Amino acid sequence: MGAIGSDPDWDWLGGELRRLRSEGLGTAGRATALEVLGLVDLERHHQKMIAWLLDPSQTHQLGDRLLTSLMKRAGHGDLPAQALAEAEVLQEVEQPPGTRADIVVRTEVCTLVIELKVHATEGVRQTERLADGYAHEAAPAYVFLTLHRALPLSDRFHPMSLSELADDLEASLRSAPHAVGAHGAAARTAASDYLTTLQRMNRMTALDDDAARLWLSHGVAMKEAEAASARVLKRLTVALPGRLDQYAAQLKLGTDVVVRQQTYEYQSQKHPGRQPYPERAVVMVRRNWLAADGTLRAGIGLGHRLRKAGQPEPDIDALKTELRPFVGVFAPDQAVYTALSQLPGKTWANRWLSLQYAETNPPSGDRNLVDGLIDRILDQLSASWKEYSGQIDAAVRG
Repeated sequence: MGAIGSDPDWDWLGGELRRLRSEGLGTAGRATALEVLGLVDLERHHQKMIAWLLDPSQTHQLGDRLLTSLMKRAGHGDLPAQALAEAEVLQEVEQPPGTRADIVVRTEVCTLVIELKVHATEGVRQTERLADGYAHEAAPAYVFLTLHRALPLSDRFHPMSLSELADDLEASLRSAPHAVGAHGAAARTAASDYLTTLQRMNRMTALDDDAARLWLSHGVAMKEAEAASARVLKRLTVALPGRLDQYAAQLKLGTDVVVRQQTYEYQSQKHPGRQPYPERAVVMVRRNWLAADGTLRAGIGLGHRLRKAGQPEPDIDALKTELRPFVGVFAPDQAVYTALSQLPGKTWANRWLSLQYAETNPPSGDRNLVDGLIDRILDQLSASWKEYSGQIDAAVRG
């Protein structure tokens, strides 16, 4: 690891990666309505949700809780309950002509103007023109609501982040009584779902920062580690046939058990138009599983993809689905494959059945990594042999 000047603390790196993974980075997937619909980055949909939540008359039955919170953030104290209850919430209000406010809340005692920016930046003198346009109204208050609490160009606007809005919404939901009726319950669920959207937007932003900091600090070391893992796994595939011979004898599977290797072209059945690529099988075989001419009919062992000529990818990579080694029942003979196809377990391709990925999590301790990984794979193959060897016997005889 001399390329980065010093050896990295791999235990610390591993802990950081586990933390990011546990907090949902890259694996959380879509979870809220706006995320599922692909609308979470579009400002107008947030505008509609926020305007709906600010309206005390709406079916969410949160009353004026969220509106009161925003009024206070904008510099207003407590407002009369009647004024809040009769608030009028408008969207896309053009005042003055050519200047459009995202959300305007009018009460008999004050007006709240909200300019919302999710990812966009403020237009030329936008907040200045908005502030001027509503200056004549009674007790105007202005909020510049953005993802990262950006500063408005007009000092009459109060900056506010979507994270702060999420805090206020969460407090409103917590303090509100249970919603009444089916419509109320459904609306309250929608409000809670939007709260989750806001929380996830800010959490994922923070996680992006953490992940980027980790990569920018240690990315060179991790790339070197990735290359080293490919070399280790390559050595594993080279060492495995000899270890399988020893293992078969150790388990006393019988003198008729031999190890065979076979290279073949994998053709996707799901995508028949794709170009085939080479794979290799290393399997334990009973002699009666061989045809009279020595052709392999079935076996139990490990398979992995081979690099095509001229391709830069390694033969094997535990982090890439198409390059991960796998174990299972290898049945290149179509008649045997058909007979075995009723076995439980997932069937892949046209040669392998009952597949599972090979165990490539490093064993604990300081022992040779190749030997440790092979032992884990041999444990998987031993379990597969116990489960399927008798069924392969029957399929070959039939």
